[in-house]
Amino acid sequence: MIRPRANDFFYNDDEFEVMKSTLIKLRELGADGFVFGILNSVALNNPACPWIDVNRNKQLVQLAGDKPCTFHRAFDCIPEQYWGTALGDLAECGFASILTSGGPSGDTAIECIDKLAELFQQADLTQSQLLSSLRVPEIIVGGGVRSSNIQLLWERTHGRAFHSSALVNSSDIVATSEVTTLKNSLTG
Repeated sequence: MIRPRANDFFYNDDEFEVMKSTLIKLRELGADGFVFGILNSVALNNPACPWIDVNRNKQLVQLAGDKPCTFHRAFDCIPEQYWGTALGDLAECGFASILTSGGPSGDTAIECIDKLAELFQQADLTQSQLLSSLRVPEIIVGGGVRSSNIQLLWERTHGRAFHSSALVNSSDIVATSEVTTLKNSLTG
């Protein structure tokens, strides 16, 4: 993940330069993909609304070369009424995927399950409106995904990709049993 600091996704020029140099270094070291997301405060007729910084994100995607890039949970800051346009902008940037819980950062995917279902529908609609050379990024459902809820998330969204830390009981170590149960929940 290319993220020079926590808290938000608005980066100054110095932080953006750090992101570029980090991505280049990781690419040289053999990274097989990158996760990042940059927002700015320039939106459709609403300067207070967080928006995708198309120019900067596109630069990072181009620096990644043939390695896939995921726009991370910065997407969760975009107001729902702008999702169609946001998906188009991310397609224009060249992102392969989007990691989202379907709501404001901090909310879990299960809490935002209805919004996630709407996002998948919006992605299909947006794809039908894009030029054939562009592709809406694949939606990766993340944020509190566990074996106890992944089946419901799949049933409601029909998503093909899920992200889980696979942590259990407040541990900070991945539980292999949770990984196995997650996989079995989807493959039967």
